[in-house]
Amino acid sequence: MEEATPQMNRLSHSLLLLCLAAGPAAADEVVPWANKFFTGKEEAPPAMIVHDFGTLPQGAVRTHKFAMTNIYAFPIQVEQPRPSCGCVSVVEFTGKMDSKQSGHIEIKIDTTRVIGPKEVMLPVKFVGLNPKTGATFFSEARLVVKAVSRPDIAMTPGEFVFGVNPAGVKSGDKHIDVTYNGRLAGWAITGTKYKKELFDVKVVPLGGRGTSYRVVATLKDSAPAGDITEQIELTTNDPAAPVLMVSVTGKVQVALSLVGGEGGGDTVRLGTVDIGKKAEKNVIVRNDKPFKIAAVAGQGDGVTVSLLPVPAAKSQVVTVQFEPAKAGAVKKTLVIKTDANETIELTVEATGKAEAPPAKGPTP
Repeated sequence: MEEATPQMNRLSHSLLLLCLAAGPAAADEVVPWANKFFTGKEEAPPAMIVHDFGTLPQGAVRTHKFAMTNIYAFPIQVEQPRPSCGCVSVVEFTGKMDSKQSGHIEIKIDTTRVIGPKEVMLPVKFVGLNPKTGATFFSEARLVVKAVSRPDIAMTPGEFVFGVNPAGVKSGDKHIDVTYNGRLAGWAITGTKYKKELFDVKVVPLGGRGTSYRVVATLKDSAPAGDITEQIELTTNDPAAPVLMVSVTGKVQVALSLVGGEGGGDTVRLGTVDIGKKAEKNVIVRNDKPFKIAAVAGQGDGVTVSLLPVPAAKSQVVTVQFEPAKAGAVKKTLVIKTDANETIELTVEATGKAEAPPAKGPTP
């Protein structure tokens, strides 16, 4: 065994002092405390926050939301996450979370240029402010995105994207082509599974090199209003990949729209109004066909609505009024319903103010 020299002893002693001085910082280097935002617990988090998409056809596109919760008593800023590979992109993320507030980071993986196993690092930096000292502190969470892209199964394009569709109208056909170039004889798509209340789906065999299928999807006219984030499941006779998942995104939007409010027209802010006084504002409701407003639900707490007795038309005026009976903030969600049973929501915000008592004069 080599005998320790004085220089080696001094080096070992210096390293020991460095480790002892580092203390929590060294531990944080192993498991960042920022990882707790993704577990939502005070207990020690895992060293890595991992999402594994599993085995995907080459060209497949998938999305995932990493849920976050601020478990601390102070607000936290979230910096822009930057994936280590261009095959993963950040769709959206919550930039700030107040104490106990939740948020998310939505990411998308596109395997068009990925072959075989892939592991992408996604560091996320969280920054806070010490309320006592004013000093900033931070920690960087370690997220990992995994997937295996099978080059013998290709999917083009990698997802169904329906975009924005008016409610009550059937969409045009969208399709993806699935091609198998592997060694399994008789490879086939044997079935489908999807929400039949939303889509019509059919699978058509195609000719050409390899084994190819065209999967055609149509958004039904009965699909409810709102965002669409769904999956269409394709079953195969391949033991290595018995199920292929296809992402479906889009939005169904009611034909009604609002003009005259804030936030895209769906919010009316009437400010501060003295008790006994009234503030009002007109909002226009529009449609692509003539209509009449049948009812407005949600009135109360000094918020009322008046309608003009006019015939059916493609636009109608709604007068929103606020006449407070007591002091305090008011927030009401009005549901405007048409004679065709279509609805749209309008948020009203206002504050009632009590009159200040008269100042007392000098005591005689």
